[in-house]
Amino acid sequence: MQSAAAPQALALGRLIGAGKLDPRTLVRETLAAAGAAGHGMIVHSVAERALGEAEAAYSRAQSGTRRSALDGVPIAWKDNIDVAGAPCEAGSRLLEGRRPDADAPIVARAARAGLVSFAKTGMTELAFSGLGLNPWSGTAHNAFDPKTPRLPGGSSAGAGTAIGSGLCALAVGTDTGGSVRIPAAWNGAVGLKTTAGLIPLDGIVALSPSYDTVGPLARSVADAAALFEILAGTSAIDLGAGAAPSLLAVEGAVLDGLAPEVRSAYAAALELLARGGITCQRRALASLEETLRTPSPVGAEAYALWGARVEAAPGKVYDRIAERILAAKDIAAHAAAAQRFKLAELARPFLGEMAGFDGVLMPTVAIPPPPIADVANDADAYRRANAAALSLPSLANRLGLCAITLPAGMTAGDPPLPFGLSLLAPPFAERRLLQIAAALERALN
Repeated sequence: MQSAAAPQALALGRLIGAGKLDPRTLVRETLAAAGAAGHGMIVHSVAERALGEAEAAYSRAQSGTRRSALDGVPIAWKDNIDVAGAPCEAGSRLLEGRRPDADAPIVARAARAGLVSFAKTGMTELAFSGLGLNPWSGTAHNAFDPKTPRLPGGSSAGAGTAIGSGLCALAVGTDTGGSVRIPAAWNGAVGLKTTAGLIPLDGIVALSPSYDTVGPLARSVADAAALFEILAGTSAIDLGAGAAPSLLAVEGAVLDGLAPEVRSAYAAALELLARGGITCQRRALASLEETLRTPSPVGAEAYALWGARVEAAPGKVYDRIAERILAAKDIAAHAAAAQRFKLAELARPFLGEMAGFDGVLMPTVAIPPPPIADVANDADAYRRANAAALSLPSLANRLGLCAITLPAGMTAGDPPLPFGLSLLAPPFAERRLLQIAAALERALN
């Protein structure tokens, strides 16, 4: 169950710096909780490394030589990101036993900043689904329903539930079509989708090199910004800077697939923002509607990378994932290139439609998380839920944007489930995106 009282990462860092929290105790407690998490949330422990890094963080805190505001704070990595000496299997038996001997550059950057790597989180197999279901390595349960096991969102499933359940304050995932933001939204967390090419992908198991990105999941915009600074190697972001944002809120046909409870939560969130002093012009955006109708080349790239291995190992990849990969077998290279060119062209009218505005608001996911039982043994239900989950967040990937989701209330129902509100911004505008998101967070809270 989600822990609303769980401390945020920067707060933990402040306690460590003040000598009020021993990072060795913190990581031991985190490792113990990770060992008891079950359900595919944590798939590999990195205990020996974590204990050593926590010891070093303690020494730095004692000597006043801390490396960053997050020095000593535990962090978990999606199971497609290389952590030296730890298994990195991308949730797939195709990579069973894979154990890299070097850190991915982003893991090395985190280590240099003093973060404590303690675990690898579960994921959709090969990162190719927005639902988070994985019959092989386990399916993490959504953090907000104590009675009915619900989907966690994918593909960074374990990362989302680790944040939402209070297990840890920081996790890192990858996002090719919504894979950071879906599990963040469904588990009441903040999730940042960065611009493709901004953060290095070396040491990360690829799905679609043209669209793969890396991003943090956290409990607050400030925590996500602090981790983004480290991952991207950028200077500190003043989240209180900048003029009041001018925003567009999406309406029209692009939202036709919203579940009624999501539509109501979206309206309530916009009203709450207005009461907090943030007004939005509501408008249908033709460019988003055209993007939604344009096929993505992600499947073709996934087949190019994985198709031969999937075909050579029948039954080794979960049927729903194998089906998606093999469905792209007959897409010609020129057709995939045409899709990529078309999406690049659509980015221009989108930026034209949002000219004069700082960002675009929309629901993160069109549906609330379904019960696992509803899709686990029903192929058609799986396909429908997966398409619905990916429809809205994939727009940012297709158009090359940066985007962030943040908690914006709960849907009506029993139990109430988190609603995530997304903010989209132009490529490489992460600094302004995070400043606006911080203002939205203040208004929503």
